Amino acid sequence: MERLLPYTGKEFLDSLDDGREVWIYGERVKNITEHPAFRNTARMIARLYDALHRDHAEQKNLLTCPTEWGGFTHRYFAAPRSAEELVAGRDAIAAWAQLTYGWLGRSPDYKAAFLATLGANAEFYEPYQQNARRWYRFSQERVPFVNHAIVQPPVDRNMAPGTPGGPADVYAHVTKETDAGIRVTGAKVVATGSALTHFTFVAHAGVLPIQDKSFAIVFLVPSNAPGVKFLCRVSNEQRAAVLG
Repeated sequence: MERLLPYTGKEFLDSLDDGREVWIYGERVKNITEHPAFRNTARMIARLYDALHRDHAEQKNLLTCPTEWGGFTHRYFAAPRSAEELVAGRDAIAAWAQLTYGWLGRSPDYKAAFLATLGANAEFYEPYQQNARRWYRFSQERVPFVNHAIVQPPVDRNMAPGTPGGPADVYAHVTKETDAGIRVTGAKVVATGSALTHFTFVAHAGVLPIQDKSFAIVFLVPSNAPGVKFLCRVSNEQRAAVLG
């Protein structure tokens, strides 16, 4: 596998121009990095990526550490093997948060704790442990921005599960499975920051009124995958620019 390095700020901004389908206020967003609902946050995240490269170049070792493949990564993306490494990961989280003055609730290190388990406990994912290890290496080398979507959309609770427009129609579930993977339809909610991320980790939280394994899904999907749509709620960033 080719050795990769974490995104630079420019590379991160460029990576968002990948054809992803993002909607807000009833309109499709043409350019994420220029839209008033997202542009300032996108640039703030770009600063975080640039900080990784400065930390590595200046050998500060506060944000970054070496990978076993010859590159470097954000410390929290590497599975800690000692108490000292665990504390160093905590300090790296704090250093990134200081750059945003604590106002960025979803930053690229948000899902790093999950991604690190793919390397530290790959056997848990048997028989797909090699997939887990590949994701672990990729997440360290590129430091992708991953968000999650695990909450079921609200529906009329008076509706029976099989009623059209009820849970069986709305909740994300598998409709087809092949050797190449699964086909999923339906929705998840509270995918905070998703318009600015590279992948969405889809899983499940809570009790379902449907006992059907087709709803028991866990997967990662690229933000620009065919059929993936992000329907955004009100943008505080854009509202602040208007209201002050």
